[in-house]
Amino acid sequence: MAMHDVEKTSVRSGYQNAKRMRRRRRLLPIYTLTVLLLTACVGVALSMTVFFNVASIGVSGTAPQYTPSEIVEAGGAQKGDNLLKLNVEQIEENIETELIYIESAEVSKEYPDAVSIEVRACRESFNIFFDNGILLTSESGKIIANSSEVSGKLPVIYGFNPTVLTPGKHVESSDEVKNEVFHTFAELMSKEFSVPITSIDMSDKYNIVVIFDDRIEFAMGNWNEISYKITLAESVINRLGKDKKGYLTMIGNNQCSFRDKASVELANQVAAAGTTTATGADSAMSQTTSTETVREAGNIVQ
Repeated sequence: MAMHDVEKTSVRSGYQNAKRMRRRRRLLPIYTLTVLLLTACVGVALSMTVFFNVASIGVSGTAPQYTPSEIVEAGGAQKGDNLLKLNVEQIEENIETELIYIESAEVSKEYPDAVSIEVRACRESFNIFFDNGILLTSESGKIIANSSEVSGKLPVIYGFNPTVLTPGKHVESSDEVKNEVFHTFAELMSKEFSVPITSIDMSDKYNIVVIFDDRIEFAMGNWNEISYKITLAESVINRLGKDKKGYLTMIGNNQCSFRDKASVELANQVAAAGTTTATGADSAMSQTTSTETVREAGNIVQ
């Protein structure tokens, strides 16, 4: 009888193979995740060293006081720097602080290898008086110069009490309310007025005095509703005429009264000179004129 080869199968070996397959299937997600993480790390490392390096830095905007290279140098960004590592906010701050005549700088990354810097120049806007000098500032309050002379025919501000005096920084008052008053006026005066404001005295924040066109003194009261009060005063002054000089006072919430400068001065002179028959008559006439002017202004106000 013929003998047949018998194939022997190890039950234990088959069991172990199946076990290894199950283990591999369980570990497959871990292997995949590990590979992905390693790939990401390599990508990040290459991005930080080989890719996204700055090849060009462009400057746009208006800043006639400085050349593009001076602006780039002040910002601190250089060709070869890694774009991902650049701190945009820090570059903007460097430019605005180092270059006094730069009002604002906006820096943006342009992938894969460029940086864009857009600047806006300061516009000389205010002379702010303080105990030891005068601060020339932009419309946002950036200090352009600290000197002893008034610059041009710019509006003058009294009683602000600045605590920051360094060119390149923004002016600040020791009184937070006065900071608010300044910025409100700055925003208003950035627009064109039919009657220009030539000075603002906020020494007493409860009785702010504004001079229009070097001829009308407006006692506007406290800092509440500044925009409304200035708009009302401008409307009244326009209706009074370009030759009028005098004193405008806020009455209540929506009225102004006007006193003619010549009439007020005459009344003051009469009061100082004493009483005589002639001067008494002049005084009565002067007071009548002043009262009529107030009544006239009362018809003007809204």
